[in-house]
Amino acid sequence: MWPGSNPPMGPPPMGPGGPGPSWGHVRPPIRPSAGWYALPVILALVAAIGFITTLAFLLDDSNAADGPSASGDPVAGVRIELSQGYGYFLYVRSGGGSPFACSVQVGERSGPIRLTRKNSWSAAEHPSYRYTASFEAPVSGAAKLTCRGTDGPILVTPDDTADAYLGFAFLAGLGLGLIAVIAFTVTAVRRGGARRRAAALDVRPPYGY
Repeated sequence: MWPGSNPPMGPPPMGPGGPGPSWGHVRPPIRPSAGWYALPVILALVAAIGFITTLAFLLDDSNAADGPSASGDPVAGVRIELSQGYGYFLYVRSGGGSPFACSVQVGERSGPIRLTRKNSWSAAEHPSYRYTASFEAPVSGAAKLTCRGTDGPILVTPDDTADAYLGFAFLAGLGLGLIAVIAFTVTAVRRGGARRRAAALDVRPPYGY
């Protein structure tokens, strides 16, 4: 190189870590993607549709469960309002024997009913009584129920298992709704943080300033 001559042009010197960052920045994608919002929406829809479907399916049973209860002497007969096709719980006095046969009379018509243990798990506790059997009403209207094989008064109540199922469906829907809210919040917070990080890269000053 001749004295006084300009040095040849070349790439700028490199620092110990290599070349400095470029003047432009590639903005990273937002994570999680907007598609993650579909998860809480689906959960909310499942919760709403599930509860509405259960309510529509069990609404008549729930209305029948709100019917009156009745108690009385099993030999003379217990007067009760029945709804055909719906279930009823039969209780006897605590310590008393269980009936082995019961029949229902409506007007001039009468006939036996089949005693089962259907939905016994949901039979409510009643003071001085114990659950003994379930039966399905063969007719609708004011009826007289008589039973043989037990002494002391008996108690007849509508089967309210439908209300228990509705309660389970409501709690399940509430749980799914809560999960949907949490999923939506987490997605929104993480996407907001990703946006802020991407914006910070966009405004970072160029190299050398």
